[in-house]
Amino acid sequence: MSRNHLPFSAGELEALPLFRFVPLECIEGILEHSCVVSLERGERFEPAGPLGRTIHLILEGRLALYYDVRERDDTPLHLERGDIIGQSLVSGEPEVPCTLVAAEETRLMILEEDLIWSLAQASHAAACNLLGILLRGRGGSPQESFSGTVRDYALRNQAVVDPLTGFQSRRWLEGILSRQVDRFTASGRPLSLVMIDIDGFRAFNERHGRAGGDRALHDVAKTLRNSLRPGELVARYGGDTFAVLLPETETSTAWMIADRLRQRLMRTVIDMGDGAMLPPLSISAGVAEATPGIDGPTIADNALAALDRAKAAGGNTVSR
Repeated sequence: MSRNHLPFSAGELEALPLFRFVPLECIEGILEHSCVVSLERGERFEPAGPLGRTIHLILEGRLALYYDVRERDDTPLHLERGDIIGQSLVSGEPEVPCTLVAAEETRLMILEEDLIWSLAQASHAAACNLLGILLRGRGGSPQESFSGTVRDYALRNQAVVDPLTGFQSRRWLEGILSRQVDRFTASGRPLSLVMIDIDGFRAFNERHGRAGGDRALHDVAKTLRNSLRPGELVARYGGDTFAVLLPETETSTAWMIADRLRQRLMRTVIDMGDGAMLPPLSISAGVAEATPGIDGPTIADNALAALDRAKAAGGNTVSR
């Protein structure tokens, strides 16, 4: 099984259900971090990573599904171009072993968890396409259960997705951050993390109640989402604290991104939903960069320490 980076064309992607109507220029940075696996005819499919955290999309060719590897004379089911491989058919239903074998030369795109969420954030069309693919898998046939298992992954529970902002949670961030630090260690490419707090949010909640606080969090989250580029990942870390993960970004650039977010939020009025509009909220931000030997929790602690310095300086500023 061989791996290559970006051996696919725009035309090839546009023909696949996942990328239908998706402006590829909006997700080019995400695709650069994907990779493609090539299988020769007769070669067994081996997942590149945990299937609960990875999407394998068939770009070309077919995979044959056998429920019992000892009975290859049975007519197999086939997965075709554009299908997404999910977990249940690879691991087998309870007490029913199965395997996947390339029925012809086959190429698969691999999108890991951080890229999947980044894709959904970067393109509404891609998010809708993915949801459509997954929901079509609810009928119960073997082929459909492929998509169904990814649906179970995509529609995460509230421990992973924050229902108020639609952002991923601290739990999600910690897993992604650990993998990004591993990539930094292997490649040496820079990695930065920004922690953001809303200034005076407790007092805002006391004045405007929980409903007002929720509206403020929603509007701040919307501004953050609309101000970040594909590949720049944002999560709700807890309360009024947000985390922005910036792969391949040095501290100086991360500081500028954080300051750009600060300035945009100062121009974001809070829509209370009943016709009332409240003045913008300011933020404080702390920036930290991965360094040799660092781990995920340490870079998070460093960013939080920088955030504390920004708040101690009076807020509405960025510290590192």
